[in-house]
Amino acid sequence: MSAPAQTVLLLGFDFGSTTCSAMAAYARLEANCVTGRMEFARPDVFYRSTPCFTPFSTSTQLDIAAIERLIDAWLAESGVAPEAVFSGGAIVTGLAAERDNARALTHSIETRIGDTVIATARDPALESWLAFMGGCDMLSHLHEGGVLNLDIGGGTTNPALGAGGQVLATGCHFIGARHFQFAPDGQTLSGLSSFGAALLAHLGLSCRVGARMEECAIAQVVAYYIQGLEAIAQGQRGPFADPCGAMHEQVAFAPAMPHPPLITFSGGVGEMVYAAMDGHPLPPRSLYGDLGTDIAQGILSSPLLSRDLGRGMPENRGRATVYGLTMHSTDISGTTIFMPHPPALPLRDLPVLATLDMAATADRLTALLTLAARHPEGACLRLDDATPPTLAALRQFGAHLAEAIERAALPQTLPLVLLTTRNIGHTLGNYATRWGTLPCTLVVLDEVPARNARFIRVGRPHNAVLPVSFYGMN
Repeated sequence: MSAPAQTVLLLGFDFGSTTCSAMAAYARLEANCVTGRMEFARPDVFYRSTPCFTPFSTSTQLDIAAIERLIDAWLAESGVAPEAVFSGGAIVTGLAAERDNARALTHSIETRIGDTVIATARDPALESWLAFMGGCDMLSHLHEGGVLNLDIGGGTTNPALGAGGQVLATGCHFIGARHFQFAPDGQTLSGLSSFGAALLAHLGLSCRVGARMEECAIAQVVAYYIQGLEAIAQGQRGPFADPCGAMHEQVAFAPAMPHPPLITFSGGVGEMVYAAMDGHPLPPRSLYGDLGTDIAQGILSSPLLSRDLGRGMPENRGRATVYGLTMHSTDISGTTIFMPHPPALPLRDLPVLATLDMAATADRLTALLTLAARHPEGACLRLDDATPPTLAALRQFGAHLAEAIERAALPQTLPLVLLTTRNIGHTLGNYATRWGTLPCTLVVLDEVPARNARFIRVGRPHNAVLPVSFYGMN
């Protein structure tokens, strides 16, 4: 399928503990009428795959061959040609990310789709961020106390607190539906994760795989999960202080919440919660063979967790993560980028070594560039000033950076990327390279929104702008 004029093609894949799915969209590259920054505008999601169970070959392995067949089928159904994709992402989450060959899957995706798509596993803070942006971006502009989204799937609960379209805090906990799996009768325990086994021991329950799990035991497990969700919703860590709780806490979540936020849900369990609010009966436990229905019922029965179910509903619900991947995993640079000697694009897996302001000294920059010289693919620095820099500050920082490039003996062909939110690309780049006389491969990408991430990827240019993808969220 060919894209209409002036648009780009975006693609996302989400492989979770229970299900996986794909999404494709067209979006226009336009300047925001308020900020002036380039962004994806007027998205048109033209393909949503039918969610299907994530293929596993064993208890420790994803079925890579089966997943590759799924990807091929999704591409065929959508009419998407990999070479036409401008940007996108693929993420492996929850229990799927815990499998031994999760990284083999991400490598397969990047090989199959190409280097315009970031594929990552075991990046829980990114998953929380994506689910928030994919479901609560608009809602977060409407509520003074912000929005707390709980993305609950088969393996994890990923909380994210945000306001005004910005994510303020993220976390990840191994609270999910598929730590306990059941036979078609909905009673016989057919599978148990290591987290589920630890929880049974903590609760003093002697349930075993292949035997019937009594309803009273299921109720105790679900009560533990609901207690954990209620603590997360209040920014408290009490239930995660003992050894079992600590095992269930992958990324701590305890932000200050001076005002009660609007509580929303996404993911598979969130989908069931809102469907029940719409009057649809919860499915039997036997339908998915896990505790999704039970956790959804626990949320509906909790005065705290159900408090806001009638006040605001996130977009995309169960598809929030894949929508976030498709539409929010990549930002767009401004049109005044500095790149006189373009490196071979895309630039992959560049570590973000530090976040600086214009007051950074030549000694500080030299230390960072000495570190950058050890990364054969290149490195990135992020500039974050609270106020627009003066011309004098730009000139001084540029001089310090030029001195650091010389002192660190930065290889001439090694890409060094500077990210800044300000419209200063050309000016800063010229000062830092002494108006092009300093032999180096410096790229300054301006008007890129600040993201607190550990790695970036810079894609190929399109109409004088470059896509910048972030992952390894802090």
